[in-house]
Amino acid sequence: MNAITVYGADWCEDTQRSLRHLRRLGVPHHYVNIDEDLDALHRAMALNHGKRRTPIIDLGFGGAALVEPDNDVLTAALIEREMLTDDQISERLAVQNVGDFERVLRTLAGGALVLGARMVPRARWPLVLLGATVAASGLTGWCPVYHAAGVTSLDGPGDRPDEMTRTTWLLPRHGAARQTAVPAPEIEQ
Repeated sequence: MNAITVYGADWCEDTQRSLRHLRRLGVPHHYVNIDEDLDALHRAMALNHGKRRTPIIDLGFGGAALVEPDNDVLTAALIEREMLTDDQISERLAVQNVGDFERVLRTLAGGALVLGARMVPRARWPLVLLGATVAASGLTGWCPVYHAAGVTSLDGPGDRPDEMTRTTWLLPRHGAARQTAVPAPEIEQ
């Protein structure tokens, strides 16, 4: 696999989003902060016809680079260049299906349930178990209920509210809709 180079800046939200998406997909990449490396700045600008933008993602094929791609464009480019398949993307995105903001909420709510269980002696262990489960889904970023339903809160207001790409909290995870929407075979009469 050719090396992917992400030219970006630490302060840039688009750079951070693209890096997070590549990490979630498990795609090896090299990040270069163009604010700290003048040669990298010149390479990045050469890839974008002399304009300074972040991020610029060089997929390592000597062709056109991706300039400020959203997650869908980046994912499509990885598939097009056969760096990942649809199935690999579905599997890798299924590892985490809870957005960052929701993870914090789940962790806090789970901890509150565990601590609050002391006040309810008759329901102590069910509340502790429920609280531990909710907190674990927050800590790991994976929810078994979301997985079973084939949905995710990634890239929505439940991920990073300031970077959301949609207004709905949940969305069918990548590939889930294709798995359930199999056309029925034609019946000849």
